[in-house]
Amino acid sequence: MLLAFIRKLFLTVITLILLTLISYNILLRDSLNHFMDLQGIEAYFSYIRGLLQGDFGISYTNGEPIADQILNVFPATVSLCLAVLILSLILGLPLGFISATFRDNLLGKTLAILGSLSLAIPVFWLAIVVLYYASNNQWAISAVGELHPIYEIPSLTGFRLLDIFLADSPHKLKMMQSMLHHLTLPTLILAVLATLEVIRFTHQRAEYVMKQNYIRVAQTRGWTPYKVWMQHILPNTLPALIPMIAHNLTLIFAFSMLVENIFSWGGIGLWLINALSVQDYNAISAGVVAIGLFILSIDVLVSILTTLLDPYQKKDWYVK
Repeated sequence: MLLAFIRKLFLTVITLILLTLISYNILLRDSLNHFMDLQGIEAYFSYIRGLLQGDFGISYTNGEPIADQILNVFPATVSLCLAVLILSLILGLPLGFISATFRDNLLGKTLAILGSLSLAIPVFWLAIVVLYYASNNQWAISAVGELHPIYEIPSLTGFRLLDIFLADSPHKLKMMQSMLHHLTLPTLILAVLATLEVIRFTHQRAEYVMKQNYIRVAQTRGWTPYKVWMQHILPNTLPALIPMIAHNLTLIFAFSMLVENIFSWGGIGLWLINALSVQDYNAISAGVVAIGLFILSIDVLVSILTTLLDPYQKKDWYVK
């Protein structure tokens, strides 16, 4: 267990170093950066000291601190990703278990085939088509942005729904309705890919568990299907899905950065694309670091949860 922790820590540190090197080389493309006045390794360490102090520089587009901009836009992306993840788990887990249970029937085979096509779906194209169709039919969910511009909400937490709930306004219910209208379409688009991915890895894990000898022994003893599921299949399937769910979250995060540009969703993806369009290297470099830290944080958190919840990961505790 200790060796596994040290190995994970070492790999995380190496990844952080590579991340800072990539970010630093992006900054070097801008001749106006003060790092150009220093030499070699000294300039790199000066950049690292700035990162450790939370100094990501100043944006060339509006002169604001980039750290403040990232904190303003990141909650929007996180909110969208969490909405997609929750919806995909609500739909994907039951369908994945159904696919594994009826794997020899047409229903199970159809769900298994759909799950294998998850990464083949062109999300960017699908978002454009669905937005076009929804807007032509004047659906309320075709609204773009995060909220109708008529409403002004003080940013307390950065998460719009929570800010609306905490706001002192007589139009709170209308603002929540508007927020949900804006959130619905990008969530549904991203949930197509995410749900199919959940179906795929749930099917694979549940099918593996159902083929184990202890399942056959339980069935031989006359256990009901409900008891077999509650005592064996679910406890041995769900904890092992945690790393897969984390993988799905990073996948959602990556595709959300593309979809944000279509729906004008004010997250890190749209912000980074705008920075690329004006060649704001300070913002691009900081965005790379922020995204990398977010994904690494998810990876570390999932490793801890997997070790605590998955019995197979605890076996090293008892090795002498």
